[in-house]
Amino acid sequence: MRRKTIAWTALWLAFAGVLGQIRSSIAGIPEWTVLCAEAAKQFRPITEEDVKVAKNDLRAAIVRLEARFEKAGPEAEGWKKYLQWTHLTAELAKESPNLSLLEEVYTRLAAGHEGLQLTCFADVRRAVQRYVALSRALGDASIEARYRTVVDNLGKALTEYQETADPRVGSAIQDMLDWLELAGQAPELRAAVHNAFAQPNVFIRVREDFLVSAFEEPVDVTEDVREIILGTDVRGKGHIVGQRSLELVPSPDRALMAIVVQGTIHSDTVGLNGPARIYSRSETPFTARKLVAFTPDGLSFEPATCSATTHSDIQDVDVTCNSACVERIAWRRTFKQKSAAEWEAARKAERRVERRVDREADSQLEKAAERYEERVRQPLLDRGLFPKWRVSTSESELSMTVLQLGHGGLGAADAPPELTTDGAIALQVHHTWFNNLAEGFLGGMILKEERLQQLAQDLLGRVPEELKRDEGEEPWTVRFAARRPIAVTFADGRLVVEFRGETYWRGDRAYPGMDVRATYRIESGTGEKGPEIRLVREGPLTVLPPNFDPERDRLSVRQQTIRSLLERRFEKIFREIIIIEPIKPEGQWAKAGPLVITHLESTGGWLKAVLDPAR
Repeated sequence: MRRKTIAWTALWLAFAGVLGQIRSSIAGIPEWTVLCAEAAKQFRPITEEDVKVAKNDLRAAIVRLEARFEKAGPEAEGWKKYLQWTHLTAELAKESPNLSLLEEVYTRLAAGHEGLQLTCFADVRRAVQRYVALSRALGDASIEARYRTVVDNLGKALTEYQETADPRVGSAIQDMLDWLELAGQAPELRAAVHNAFAQPNVFIRVREDFLVSAFEEPVDVTEDVREIILGTDVRGKGHIVGQRSLELVPSPDRALMAIVVQGTIHSDTVGLNGPARIYSRSETPFTARKLVAFTPDGLSFEPATCSATTHSDIQDVDVTCNSACVERIAWRRTFKQKSAAEWEAARKAERRVERRVDREADSQLEKAAERYEERVRQPLLDRGLFPKWRVSTSESELSMTVLQLGHGGLGAADAPPELTTDGAIALQVHHTWFNNLAEGFLGGMILKEERLQQLAQDLLGRVPEELKRDEGEEPWTVRFAARRPIAVTFADGRLVVEFRGETYWRGDRAYPGMDVRATYRIESGTGEKGPEIRLVREGPLTVLPPNFDPERDRLSVRQQTIRSLLERRFEKIFREIIIIEPIKPEGQWAKAGPLVITHLESTGGWLKAVLDPAR
């Protein structure tokens, strides 16, 4: 896997997305306790047919993974050995496979090693889990009672989540929906939940003037001219002076933009036609346009088109035979053909400009298309995390929305609050976007310190001091929690960050799980460089085991040890005051200048930000 995948994906998604069908309210949501009470009466006993279907689904997932192994070649042998591939396929050929072996394979698939997050492995893991669960539940009389308990608790959790959008409650809902899906129960209830909590969770608006500022560039090029115009061999120099810019083209279902080059070609040429030499100067005003479209499938572009007119000034007509009569004939013919020659010269100039625009733009656009495919689209598809998104353009702005659900996650329950402050970029993000994406990439994953530092190096070009190990300190490794491995909550002018490790290692010593939690208050103020927005931490870090109750529970010695280590390490990351520095775009976007967050607000699960170029 490419090292830059996660880093580039996080960066790019922060500014990319799509325009979708936005429902402004969720007034049609049913009363969850009533709906769940009705669903509790509809338990469906698990049958032999359910187990048979699950087994066929598992075999199909195995076939897909086998095809992936064949493409990988010798590299797949290590995975096959790890997954006990020979024994697994042999068991699935039996009428009644050994469930203990399948459970061992499931444990290995869920071990958190890098690569196991890919869809080809995740599909097999899920299919094994479902087949084993249904096989063991077949004939189990207690399943119906457990079903009723799950549905009853789900109704209470949904009611709470509707009011609070608390990510912890959302995780509990995910677990209960997961249980119902594995057991093949309550499909209508599950569909209603996903429909209700599947509103877009990212909205972005980018003003045209900001996009234009990144693409505006003067054009000043000198080129050789050699054309055949009305049978005359025309040679000389052309000087192109103009401006390149960008225009948004209205489109409801894609980002449609035009690269526009406007300018004038100043030419100084000599035309050779028989004994005559025609010396002329001309001006050719032109406008070239190249349409570029962006959709979820990627970037596409059309050949450039150009419109031009030529106005020429005949400086002299000379003949090689030193005949005044021939020279007069040459003058008359030159002026007689002047209009036709100007028309043809304009067409020739259009083709030259079109070729130049395509030559200069196509290579850059092809690289951008490849980067999107390799660093964003394909990595997300490989993990089953590609979001539902659309994008549109008007004459004044590019608008985007994203619905990132991840693996069974919930989206926003409603549209974002109105954003009254205007800016070059307006961004509204629901905490479910970040949490679903982080869970899809990191949930249950084992991450070594060296890997995290490499990701930071790939993304930032350096390893921040906060991520560097103290001298003499042993390297650490973490296995993230399956749910909410790194999670945020946006509410009441605050931003809460959680880091949830299921197991920690320092060197080769393992330590029990701990959750690290920091709460920040968003403040606007004035610093040394002028107005600034900062995050001010409220109180100390909270570092405790999962579900720890300080009034009831006590920390063990090993828990106290890892708690002290985490407090020291995370104090460097979650500082008491974090000043939000300007964002410095790279490449083409660097021309637009550093971006300053001029407005930041969190409310009801939404983080609203406005960004403007630094003055």
